[in-house]
Amino acid sequence: MENFIKEPTPEEAKKLIESINKEESICIKIPYNVDAILAASLIIKYMENPSALSFSSSNCQLEFYQRERGKFVRFKNTEVFIGNSSFSSLVPITTEDILPILTGISSSVVLERRNFSDWELSIMKNAENLGITIEKNLKIPSYHDAPIFLSLVESFDPYIPTVTGSRENAIALINEIGIDELSKLTELNEGALNTLIFKIVSLIMKINPKVTRDDIITDRVFYLNYDSLELAFSFIYFLDTIGSKILVDFALNQSIARILINKFREIIGKGFSIGQVTEDKKFFIVESNLKSPTLLQLILLQAQKVRRDKPIVIKNDNKLLTSRYFINAEEEGLIEVEGRD
Repeated sequence: MENFIKEPTPEEAKKLIESINKEESICIKIPYNVDAILAASLIIKYMENPSALSFSSSNCQLEFYQRERGKFVRFKNTEVFIGNSSFSSLVPITTEDILPILTGISSSVVLERRNFSDWELSIMKNAENLGITIEKNLKIPSYHDAPIFLSLVESFDPYIPTVTGSRENAIALINEIGIDELSKLTELNEGALNTLIFKIVSLIMKINPKVTRDDIITDRVFYLNYDSLELAFSFIYFLDTIGSKILVDFALNQSIARILINKFREIIGKGFSIGQVTEDKKFFIVESNLKSPTLLQLILLQAQKVRRDKPIVIKNDNKLLTSRYFINAEEEGLIEVEGRD
């Protein structure tokens, strides 16, 4: 079947999901990632009878899955190809569900290292009357709300060598430009902004000589004082460290977003280090105190130190830890890896 895939039709998948009888119970089989968990949780949120999510069952009526050529939605005997678009972009947007939907969309974009699809952009532009704003600007998190140094410390994509994860180096960089460390990006004049962008590009060129200014200026999506990029990073982190329950809770009650973002800023704002990366038969082993194998992979893919075909394992305090995102396991949170060959 996949040899003859047509053009993506996410609008058909959206109609398929909307056709589900809310009075029935449903099982949804999904991959273990932020986007799929949030999309499925939002569907189940409005079912009138008890329903379930599964990462392994072969008997679910609704299934989200991904192949090399893109993503698919299957409901009973109907299958729809949606291309690169996120599963969350298929869920109807309401003010009550905006944050989980934006988080799902943005996490898909981040982890797949792509731009927003035309479908995703159209969905978000159509929701501008609900408070969503889209602007072209620097791809660092929460530049409306957070001091520049913190935005730079939290910049996982683009990864800024010596600055991402280093509070001291981020402050030194902005002081070098003559910017107060508590300033926000939106407060900079054009000259200071251009100097900052030039220095960021210069640092990234050390790992990617082909990078240009256009690579770090992109569509940025906000809702009120929430940045979809920071939401994505935060919930990728908490899926790794806590598990899927936190995402289900978020889908049911989006007000917990601010609590989790503040916690994420507290953790990442202290800084983190990435040391030696070694490859064995099963894993890439990374010496780091950043407790998110998925965010580490995101950084190391940009640094061209790992490949997607092997899981990331953190070596910390003589323990080897990974997450369910990378291995087939029943437990969640950080999982100790034992019995390596």
